Amino acid sequence: MGKLGPEEQQLLAQMRAGGFKPAHQMPLDVARTMLAQMAGALSRAPLPIKSVVNEAITGPGGALPIRIYDPEPGCTSPRGVALFFHGGGFCVGNLETHDSSCRFLAAHARVPIVAVDYRLAPENKYPAALEDCYAALTWVASQGEQRSWDGKRIALIGDSAGAALVASLCLKAREMRGPAIIYQVLIYPGLALDDGQDFASRREFASGEYFLPAEDWAYFRRIYLGDPEREVVDPLVSPIRAGDFRGLPPALVLTAGFDPARDEGARYAELLEKAGVRAEYVCYESTIHGFFVFDRVLEAGRKAQTLVAERLANAIGH
Repeated sequence: MGKLGPEEQQLLAQMRAGGFKPAHQMPLDVARTMLAQMAGALSRAPLPIKSVVNEAITGPGGALPIRIYDPEPGCTSPRGVALFFHGGGFCVGNLETHDSSCRFLAAHARVPIVAVDYRLAPENKYPAALEDCYAALTWVASQGEQRSWDGKRIALIGDSAGAALVASLCLKAREMRGPAIIYQVLIYPGLALDDGQDFASRREFASGEYFLPAEDWAYFRRIYLGDPEREVVDPLVSPIRAGDFRGLPPALVLTAGFDPARDEGARYAELLEKAGVRAEYVCYESTIHGFFVFDRVLEAGRKAQTLVAERLANAIGH
């Protein structure tokens, strides 16, 4: 293991001095407010985009809010499009917490980004979030004529729990024989909703000294799943436990060196490669979970956003 970066050390010290508590120690409404405040304080100022539109599509639970970031509104040539799924342990996070990241990706990859405000737990247990994400995917694939989106050039991007949803969605789309996904980006994915004790990083960083304790994983599992003992082994819940990774989309997997989820992200990339799927794995050795969103104060976040934008442009751009 490398050394924790000075920016990360300063951020963690500030969080401790400010009385930061992990999610499982707070009422849920407080945790939701806390993430919104952290994202506002630690994300770069939102970039201007020519078109940012809030819409609602029909989802399995009713109206499903989405936000479309389009750097080239009015473009008539078919373009690739990416869906973005926010993080937050399946129970916190929304369109606002990851707005800055989506704006950066849309501006620098020059592709439309569709952010999905999927239903959260515990109000909506599994599989509500995954069903919403799949509904958004099918909707995007159907919008070719109306929006000049190329339904054969769809990418998925996810952050933390959103990255787990990306992996699950790729498995589900393969099972359902569509819609086609040509690229997946997983940013510090939590791919084992069980205790993950077969991954050394889960044990190494269980204390929460570096932001995300083991108790939070147990908390997310408890409120996300209706029947944890049965559902936790479902590959659509814990995609790292899938037995077959053949035919999945090429992937970019980003992890942090001081993150409990580090080793399962690395393992996912390895399993894809073994199954004949091209996978690029990048570990930002000196940083922590959440760095992608904390790009105002962490250089690793700025570098990662630039890398994702470049890979996205290459995968689905003009």
